[in-house]
Amino acid sequence: YELIVAQQPVLGRRCGFGTKDRRPISPPPIVELLITTSNGNRVNAEDVDISFLIVLCDNWQADGMTEANVIAEPSKRNLVGSLVASAIKLYNVQGQLGIYFIFSDISVRLEGVYRLGFSLVDVRSPCISSDQSSSILAKIFTNAFTIYPAKSFPGVAGMTELSQCFLKQGVKIPVRKEEDTVGNNGNSNKKKRLANDTGTG
Repeated sequence: YELIVAQQPVLGRRCGFGTKDRRPISPPPIVELLITTSNGNRVNAEDVDISFLIVLCDNWQADGMTEANVIAEPSKRNLVGSLVASAIKLYNVQGQLGIYFIFSDISVRLEGVYRLGFSLVDVRSPCISSDQSSSILAKIFTNAFTIYPAKSFPGVAGMTELSQCFLKQGVKIPVRKEEDTVGNNGNSNKKKRLANDTGTG
């Protein structure tokens, strides 16, 4: 079993300790599963039973060595949202069928530079409740990404080709208005974002 990060997270806005206007990390992290036989042959995705495969997500400092899952004071999780993804078979941009895990609803409470860690688990494993580490089939880290405070947040990353591809296949992926994405006209779009933020309270 091998995990690869098919889509890297780039940035996000800290969500603090409230629940209002929580914005997910963008673009949404997407993990792909590759399975190879003992002979080195790649197993076709259509031949794999994905019913019992999940990927768990946790948060790490940029060095990839120090966990950043819990905030000491108050004692709360730093990473919030949907931290477990089930496997789904989808066609990528090249039209190839693959096994993917999509994390479209995760946010970070505090600003900083982080990496996400992903762990593949078979829920049928008898070890998952007693010793989770022994039931992990594969692990991977994302590249480092930045979580910004609200005032300096440059806007969500634009919709990627892979996200668009999966969206067309029925996957729920957050879609932001064009004025709320990085790389568009700064002043007018900032005013629109501020207006929207004010409207949400």
